[in-house]
Amino acid sequence: MSNQLNGNTKISYGMGQIAWASKDTCFQFFLFFYYTQMLGLSPSLAGLAALLALVADGISDPIIGQVSDHWRSKRWGRRHPFMIASVVPFCLSLVAIFNPPAELTESGLFLWYLGWAICVRTFLTLFTVPHMALGAELSEDYSERTSIAVYRNIIAYLGGLSIQVIAWFLLIPTAIAAGSMIDGYRHVGYVGAVLAFMGMVWSILGTKSQIPRLVAVPRTHKAEPWYFAFVNLAGLLRSQSARSVLLGSLTMATSIGISSTMLLHINTYFYGFSSEQIGVFMLCIMLSLVPASWMAMKGTQWFGKRKAVLYLLIGAACIGPMPVLLHLYGLTPENGSGALLAVVCAFLVVHQAFYIAQINVVAAIIPDVVDEIELDTGMRQEGILNSAIMLTQKVTFGFGAFFAGIAIELSGFKGVTSQADVSVDMLTRLAWMFGPGLSVLIILAAYCYSRYRVDHKRYDEIRGQLDVARKVIT
Repeated sequence: MSNQLNGNTKISYGMGQIAWASKDTCFQFFLFFYYTQMLGLSPSLAGLAALLALVADGISDPIIGQVSDHWRSKRWGRRHPFMIASVVPFCLSLVAIFNPPAELTESGLFLWYLGWAICVRTFLTLFTVPHMALGAELSEDYSERTSIAVYRNIIAYLGGLSIQVIAWFLLIPTAIAAGSMIDGYRHVGYVGAVLAFMGMVWSILGTKSQIPRLVAVPRTHKAEPWYFAFVNLAGLLRSQSARSVLLGSLTMATSIGISSTMLLHINTYFYGFSSEQIGVFMLCIMLSLVPASWMAMKGTQWFGKRKAVLYLLIGAACIGPMPVLLHLYGLTPENGSGALLAVVCAFLVVHQAFYIAQINVVAAIIPDVVDEIELDTGMRQEGILNSAIMLTQKVTFGFGAFFAGIAIELSGFKGVTSQADVSVDMLTRLAWMFGPGLSVLIILAAYCYSRYRVDHKRYDEIRGQLDVARKVIT
């Protein structure tokens, strides 16, 4: 397999990540707020629905990973058939969850949220698990894998930020001007579905040419039924590298679940930003993408992937709480001001550069773990490993959303519609959980990743032994 890919192939592959970005943006930044503050669903019930949907979705992750790892198709390979089957049902489900019938009671809203959240996540899994596994198969080069991850994550962020910009600068202001803010949030689902459809189709068509050169199921590889997925999933825990990555992903997903669920409350009630200012806030993340890519590539070259992840996480943990604490204790400009927005955005750009860079490096670690597992077991398990990581991220993100929902409700935010209804005590509790509380989780994630042991030298040894083993099989 050639190690070097051209830019068009990397872009085409990365476009598929827009599906994940669309779901994440819609769910993390709009759906929870929409259901709780606009439709009247209790924050604790909304958090419970998010948690239950993620637990249900977690069952499908290893099954799809297992089946795609063993799929045999000379024309379409192991990954593309599942990606194709997911496109239409995922996009329709994303539209449906943002359009509940007007006459639903609170229990009806809870069931609508829960049912369609399960559909959205399951159909996304059908695409994303094979898509992530495909990324691990495109190159066997240690540094090239970081480059593939950088392309994928840059495109994902651009896709997610596009939804944010359209929402905050067009959909929501237009709806407010028309006297119906709720319509602005409802239309976010349509925008997310359209962008996801375009990205998924582009990725499928743009990577089809790579199918003949991808690793196929070896002739000696015995077919296993779908229910072996859970056996193989448990088997991953025998690998120290896999354990460290899974635990690190678990901890980071919990912190992201909490922060994403609380972010709109922080921006709206703590900083007092308008919808347009929130749009600027989200748009500023784009300024982090280039330095994040540079930090990921140079960090991998200078320190190796393990140390790069540790340094980047420590940097993110130190910078993250600063703007919240400074504002809490009156050291920043007044609420809702342009000066405050500038200060917060300056911290945001630096923080996100560290955070996005570590995402890139962790994504590049996963294919290396797959190679180590193949050396130990003789089995290629890109699908299973990626499904395990997705499972931990989804379930723990659900716990994060669940805990954030409880915290928001205990802080007294249920039914709050304006900043005038918010007390200092409410803001203090919100700020300490959002700032220092999240940094504790990030430091814990850094400790988990510190247990990873495959450096560049060890990776070269693994590749050499795998090449010999494959020649013997051939």
